[in-house]
Amino acid sequence: MLIEVLVGLSLGLVTILLARKNKREGWLYSAVVILLPLIYVAFALFDGDFNAAVNELLFGAPFIIGGLACLIFRVRMSFKIIGILWFAHGLFDVVHDQLFLNPGVPEWYPLFCAAVDIVIGAYLIGLQRPRESNNNCNLSKNRPIP
Repeated sequence: MLIEVLVGLSLGLVTILLARKNKREGWLYSAVVILLPLIYVAFALFDGDFNAAVNELLFGAPFIIGGLACLIFRVRMSFKIIGILWFAHGLFDVVHDQLFLNPGVPEWYPLFCAAVDIVIGAYLIGLQRPRESNNNCNLSKNRPIP
């Protein structure tokens, strides 16, 4: 149990360090927050459990919609919004097994994913001044992408 958390924390930190070198850092976090719930959907589909896939999609809808909104529109405070979505997905990972059964999810995955999500979410929420970048989630602009 501890190893999943340690590996997740490490991967979260490495992801942050690599993303900081990317000039489209905001785009990356927004795009990946869309994918987080789809990983659970894929686990269910690979296991052949359509009901679990539908549940995962329903519970994942806020993450998908929020990420898409930040990709489509330049939303003021989007780093905070995406950070909250990442953090919330980490909390979802922690309680995932209590919400419903998805037999396709590996036993180690929820804690690993929670650690990654919470580290990245806390980082994004804690940003004081995000770097200026030409991305779809730029805090300094509040207009649709042309």
